[in-house]
Amino acid sequence: MAKWKKEILIDAPIEQVWQLFMDRNVKRIMPKVEEHLLLEKEDDTLGAKHSQSYYAGSQLESYLVETIAFDDTPERKHKAVKFEMSGMFEVEYRYTLEKVNDNQTKFIYEGSNKGTNMTGKAMLLAGSKRKREETVQAFMDRVQQESMKA
Repeated sequence: MAKWKKEILIDAPIEQVWQLFMDRNVKRIMPKVEEHLLLEKEDDTLGAKHSQSYYAGSQLESYLVETIAFDDTPERKHKAVKFEMSGMFEVEYRYTLEKVNDNQTKFIYEGSNKGTNMTGKAMLLAGSKRKREETVQAFMDRVQQESMKA
């Protein structure tokens, strides 16, 4: 299993940063997402399920993405989603925002990628830890950059 947890300070109000994690804005922070269609419940609620199409290289793949946590208070925001990828991996992403002051937000990004069969487990073992860290950092940087645009 691959796990990660990183945090950064963003010079933007918590509500401004939080807007990036709303379902309608998913493409702003995940530009490879082609489509994000609501299937069950309502956007931005616990238990919401979306069909999401995502480019992995040149191949378009589709997943069922479920919101497994959603908290929205003035001081703290939290959203977690999970999905199964290619029948080989269980993936979970957790995004937490904490209000530092009126113009600064702490962003915590953590997640895991677990192989669900022997092929998936072997692929995770063979994967580059450095490449995973670069991917996580690129996401953190994108969130920070998009927060400044809002």
